[in-house]
Amino acid sequence: MSWNWLGGDWNPSGWVNQWSLQASLDSAAKCSPAGLSHSLPDIAGVSVLSIEAVEERNYTYIPGLFASGLPEANPIPDLNFCNVTVTYTHPGWHDTINVNVLLPTDNWNSRFTSIGGGVFATGGGDVAEFIMMPIMALGYATATTDGGHSSDVLGPEGMEPSWALSSPGNVNWPLLIDFASVALHDTATIGKAVQEAFYGTAPNRSYFFGGSTGGRQAHMLAQRYPQDYDGIVGLFPAINWDKFYFSAFWPTFVMDQMQTYPRPCEFDAITAAVVSACDRLDGLEDGIISREDLCDFDPREVVGKKIQCDGVERTVSSAAAEIIQKAWDGPRSSTGEFQWYGFTKGSDLTQPITGPIQIHCHDDGSCKAEINPVWIRYWVKKDPSVDLRSMTHEEWDDLVHASINEYDSIIGTSDPDLSAFKRRGGKMINWHGTLDVAIPPNGSTDYYDRVLKRDPEAADYYRYFVAPGTGHCFNCGPSIPPIPSLEYIVDWVENGVAPDTLRASGLNGLGVQVERTLCMYPKVQHYTGGHPAAASSFICV
Repeated sequence: MSWNWLGGDWNPSGWVNQWSLQASLDSAAKCSPAGLSHSLPDIAGVSVLSIEAVEERNYTYIPGLFASGLPEANPIPDLNFCNVTVTYTHPGWHDTINVNVLLPTDNWNSRFTSIGGGVFATGGGDVAEFIMMPIMALGYATATTDGGHSSDVLGPEGMEPSWALSSPGNVNWPLLIDFASVALHDTATIGKAVQEAFYGTAPNRSYFFGGSTGGRQAHMLAQRYPQDYDGIVGLFPAINWDKFYFSAFWPTFVMDQMQTYPRPCEFDAITAAVVSACDRLDGLEDGIISREDLCDFDPREVVGKKIQCDGVERTVSSAAAEIIQKAWDGPRSSTGEFQWYGFTKGSDLTQPITGPIQIHCHDDGSCKAEINPVWIRYWVKKDPSVDLRSMTHEEWDDLVHASINEYDSIIGTSDPDLSAFKRRGGKMINWHGTLDVAIPPNGSTDYYDRVLKRDPEAADYYRYFVAPGTGHCFNCGPSIPPIPSLEYIVDWVENGVAPDTLRASGLNGLGVQVERTLCMYPKVQHYTGGHPAAASSFICV
């Protein structure tokens, strides 16, 4: 298990040393275990095991992989902060959780911000570090949590989570509940207590920032712990957790049922054809389908087309057309009932790692779909060795039902009742890219529609923006980097400036750098004329 952001084996007692000390100084009285522990209050349901604190001086932050291509990718020198780790447990749960808090020593702006996780990591590690450090550099006290298990996202723990089961066939319920909700609330409570002990005063305002799993966490906090944060940024969120994982596995199930595995180039050819057919529906040809609602493209139109696959001429098959249509439609039961949303037309379904269609072709010409349905293996079936490749459609239906029945109230994060968050005066923003092939964007739309149905005035405190041509990250198409995303919510909370649009930038579908105005749902972008790379050339309709 790895929690150390700069490499090495995970060790709770050594977490405080995850950044190499660049200028060793005696810790100030406040930045010490004794200085903090005497000021921390007792917290119900929590037993603190240890507190570690190290003062960092003249530290230079070097961004890692997740910051690649972002404004936050530049090194940040001359950072001075107190690096605190609180290790605690919930008595009787046998868990051990670490909350890490970074406290600026020179420029605290009286704000507190927690950072979310990714995939099956509650927080910490590389997925939190690339957001946490730049935000701390701006003067925010920042916090994140490991939720009691590994923060490894890209390594073995990301695909084979050793913490999932307490024993064969038995879910580790305390760690799942920590991951789903409880550790998120603990981070707010402990993080604020640490920063108050250090500065001698509570924060004026508190914020939460997360995308993907962090986006789900953001919505969980608004739904279940509305008192924890004044402003929440929850982007491309993994809400509807118990359902959307089946969208990613659905194309593989369809291919297994058909016993046919078309080559990736066939799917790519159909994707290129749908973009060509529907790109202009928003008034501009830019490689982005902004008006999927107007796109009635039929993938069967591409069947029989000659294409080049790795230098060999091949033909787009009818099987490829059928599979991609089902990937767009989303999972359906054996009787044709809707189970969840599919991916949008124009999405790169064969995208490495995250795409729902992963085909591996062998030297003998045979091909096979390869995908790892972690959620289904570990939590639904509770058996990581289970063979899911030969199940019937009825057995598929049973899996979908079991996931919803057992886990919706625990981690589904789909409750549209935000009335307590509204009463408390909270504000929340979500933007979701239309080309997301990890989490179907229509899940965000579905949730926001249900929130609006319950409260037609929900836009007064919760706003959702669709990002055409953007994938599942902060630099996948025209999108908003982390710091500007946070600035929108701060301006709304502290100055009452509710954003009607968000300014995005990045490469369009033709590889051209552009600026775009993201429209608040249900409005969409439309080109009105002018320079195609300028945001002013588009309006929201």
